[in-house]
Amino acid sequence: MTAGNLDKDRGAEDVETLLANDQPGLFAAIGELDWYAGSHRRWIEDQGLRGGDRVLEVGCATGALTSYLADIGYRVTGLDRSDDMIRRGRNDHPGIDLLVGDAMQLSHDSGTFDAVVAASVINVVPDAQLVMSEMKRVSAPGGTISVLVPSTEFADDGFEALIATLDLTGFSAAALTKWHRSAPKMSPSKVASLFRGAGLEPAKPVSYLNGMLVAVTATVPSI
Repeated sequence: MTAGNLDKDRGAEDVETLLANDQPGLFAAIGELDWYAGSHRRWIEDQGLRGGDRVLEVGCATGALTSYLADIGYRVTGLDRSDDMIRRGRNDHPGIDLLVGDAMQLSHDSGTFDAVVAASVINVVPDAQLVMSEMKRVSAPGGTISVLVPSTEFADDGFEALIATLDLTGFSAAALTKWHRSAPKMSPSKVASLFRGAGLEPAKPVSYLNGMLVAVTATVPSI
């Protein structure tokens, strides 16, 4: 189902219905929306990863971004703590390596991945510093770690302008509105401090969706 069909076939009220009754279905639907897929794909493209890199997506939900990473040539694994999310992801994206796991206690060996990415994860976990340390542990020397979170610096007037710029209606507008109003937010400085707490020096934050999202990235020191 395309993003256009989502808006045609579903209304704004379906966001609340899916949130209450079928969260994997909601995440799968949002993953297809242009504003979501586009911003997350641009974030990935900005990382400058190499073809064939081993990539771990922490907090992959139903695997929309994980599947995209596989499609463009990375050896990718997606991990989420929710059995239901992973079950839906395996159904929607057969052949993609999707695992149930705990971001605060990753099961992979140290130095396994060339890149570790996490969207809307460190802003919702009980111990963000532990998650950062685990992401560093499983990253190879010289590898990339990048996180994407809703930013505290994005104000309501900016959100109204964003809705107008994207010309969103129906399900798509309601989904973005729900995310803006409900998702825990973090400041770029707080995210950067988590990187430094894990012994990483972050690059300058990069914004997406007119500043609604902020990404912070660092390179793992070589041994």
